[in-house]
Amino acid sequence: MNVQKHVSRRNVLRGAALLAGFAATGSAVTACSASSAGSTASKSGGLTIMSKAGEITKGVIDAWLAEHPDVPITLIEDDPTRLNAMLAAGTPPDLVRGLGATSTANIASRGLALDLDPYLAKSSVLKESELAKINDVWRWDGTRQGEGAHFGLVKDWSQDAMFWYNVNAFKEAGIPLPTADKPLRYDQLLEYSAPMTKRGGGKVEQYGLFTTAPTIEAISAMVATTSGRVFNDDLSKVDFTSPEAMRALQWFIDVAKAKTGYTLLDPNPDGWDWPPFDAKRIAMAAAGYWFGGAVAQNPKTAEFARLAPAPMLGSKRVSPATSATGHWISAKSNMKDEAYAFLEWYSAGAPAKTRAQSGWGLPAVTSLATELPQSQPYQSEALAVQKNEEQYLQVISFSPYAQTTAVSAAIANLFPRAVDGSLSAGQFADQTTTAVNDLLKQGMELAGKKG
Repeated sequence: MNVQKHVSRRNVLRGAALLAGFAATGSAVTACSASSAGSTASKSGGLTIMSKAGEITKGVIDAWLAEHPDVPITLIEDDPTRLNAMLAAGTPPDLVRGLGATSTANIASRGLALDLDPYLAKSSVLKESELAKINDVWRWDGTRQGEGAHFGLVKDWSQDAMFWYNVNAFKEAGIPLPTADKPLRYDQLLEYSAPMTKRGGGKVEQYGLFTTAPTIEAISAMVATTSGRVFNDDLSKVDFTSPEAMRALQWFIDVAKAKTGYTLLDPNPDGWDWPPFDAKRIAMAAAGYWFGGAVAQNPKTAEFARLAPAPMLGSKRVSPATSATGHWISAKSNMKDEAYAFLEWYSAGAPAKTRAQSGWGLPAVTSLATELPQSQPYQSEALAVQKNEEQYLQVISFSPYAQTTAVSAAIANLFPRAVDGSLSAGQFADQTTTAVNDLLKQGMELAGKKG
């Protein structure tokens, strides 16, 4: 999706209402109708799983069937619109892919996801004590994320504010390399991106900075390093007018004006940072540890790619995970036991071991950390940075009353006007606060709560 495109406030509100009314899952269904998916799973005795074919591959399914021939799997590809339709029809898939960091509050507070704690308590395969700390993002106690029962499990994860950089680009510009114990500040990133941005023939040959966008996840992560928060205590309102949030918004505006990286006004044509980073068209890539799996595809890129800790806006080190991709079980599933059996096998069994060995993210259980690749210099160095960074992992709460994509769309709608000067930074903060609070208010009304 090109988030540069302006979205009318009415359409943003309408979209947020739909999403808050059903679920903020970040995943869904494309391969079958809303009415057939749920009934097929219950009648056949099989599992219907919505996920990505590139993650739950044919090989994974075949390995499952070899041990569970009486529990076939119907895999439905990701599509948020179709998922919402299935939820509205009351026929959700048994197991659903989601971003735990941003969806847990919504799916748990609306009773869509199954409480997994009773299963964890009696499981002979996976104990709660073996879960990596990141699984806390899948917890919800009714008011706060990170506490209470588990409503999903991570499949693999990274701390998403970290970034990879081209060692040669830094050295050529005379810029000191980032270290695990001394993260860069956001103003340094902007300063350093200028000499690493190369132009020629009327076009940009290399941007110095990674792709940026003022999403609610990115802003929240930045503000967390100032010991502040964007949402209020009950997650019913936001405030972008605080000094801390204003600093974050101003940074995104300054980056767009400096034109030293892809932004909403100059979108990354590849959609993510690997292709331009691999081709040396950007000197940094916004990605966590999981990006090492992509680096492994090109030995030449592996020579110059290194991982850096999360930057800081304030003086507090915080390195959050704003995705923590995993799966949750539908509370309406007729195959709850089978769905949990698949979930723990996929998250902590043989498939998880294979994923850990590939470097495409950190494992969901601590026992598999020894499987992470270290044979190449970039791998061992990245793992060392990651191990140091994990002590700064913090759960950032997002509201259950509006999907993060809708909140970010409301911000994106006003952002171009802040960059071209038709809105001052203060006006941008004021109007963004109003727009997002309208979304949250509508979501609360749909949930039967008073603002």
